[in-house]
Amino acid sequence: MTHIVDCTIRQFRCLADSRLDLDPSLNWFVGDNGAGKTSVLESLYWLARGKSFRGAPAARCARSAATAWNVSARIRSSDAPADRLNLQFDPGGLVARCNEATTTLVEQARRLPLQMIEPGLHRVVEDGPAYRRRFLDWGMFHVEPSYLEAWRAYARALKQRNAALRSGQSAAHLQAWTNELAHSGARLAALRDKGVAALQAPFQQRCAELGLEAAELALLPGWDPDRSLADALSARAEQDQRQRTTTVGPHRCELRISVAGQSARDHVSRGQQKVLLVALSLAQADVLQSAADVVPVLLMDDFTAELGSGFQARVVQALSDYPGQSIVTSLEHSPAMLEAARGRWFHVEHGRIRRKD
Repeated sequence: MTHIVDCTIRQFRCLADSRLDLDPSLNWFVGDNGAGKTSVLESLYWLARGKSFRGAPAARCARSAATAWNVSARIRSSDAPADRLNLQFDPGGLVARCNEATTTLVEQARRLPLQMIEPGLHRVVEDGPAYRRRFLDWGMFHVEPSYLEAWRAYARALKQRNAALRSGQSAAHLQAWTNELAHSGARLAALRDKGVAALQAPFQQRCAELGLEAAELALLPGWDPDRSLADALSARAEQDQRQRTTTVGPHRCELRISVAGQSARDHVSRGQQKVLLVALSLAQADVLQSAADVVPVLLMDDFTAELGSGFQARVVQALSDYPGQSIVTSLEHSPAMLEAARGRWFHVEHGRIRRKD
């Protein structure tokens, strides 16, 4: 189990310089809107992923009048010695370090696996398939060691094939990249199929625990599943040349989420969508633990928003039972939160964080 022992946040957003000692299980950050609660989660997300879940560039995350910021955390995985991760931004760019040695953002992500549940995650249900692919890809990154290489190989072949289509390259040049795309795409699709198959049962179980029945996942590969990708590319060759882009392949795959046989996008409330996304995130964490012995840190923003009291109680129970660490923000103390048997409480006000005993 990986958890954050303590973290230091400097010159980030509205936050005053802070050092936080975190509980290895459940942590609550409570305060008014604009106090800085979400910025705590965003800083940790930057540390683990090298980007903001809000979509903000690094320079915009600097505190007013500052041109640099820094986030560091001491993390411990099972009984191994603790590592100190650090992410520094200044006008020269981002620099990631582990125990003072420069490292890559990919390695940083492997050392600090995160699952993020935030209001923008509704886009996984409501918006286009790109958001669902991204969610699936991050889970696969931790489960399957070869997944990143497979994804990169396909992305490289897709970029080159599209460039050949746009520039009118020779048939032989185009075919070479089509062959590479078919090979790498079939490999990527097989890994995704395996990932969704592993996710299905935990997702259904988590939905049932949270009060949603008959939820299902289905993966559409991005082409006619009754034929190979090579055949699908061949059948679309003329259309691809007219449109100057690749119209079939894993970059068009779709993760469908349904409840009681109906599309979740069209037939569940916003509150139920949030429960679905909590269930999906917890199920992905279950798969990571089972397949790779990885228990990610859960970050959840704005806990009470759009959740009725019944759903709140079920989610609190799920967080209390979670074997890893959870860091949760909320505008207010709900009865379900106050009844939580475990946890460490922090109050955030005007960018200042104070632990509540």
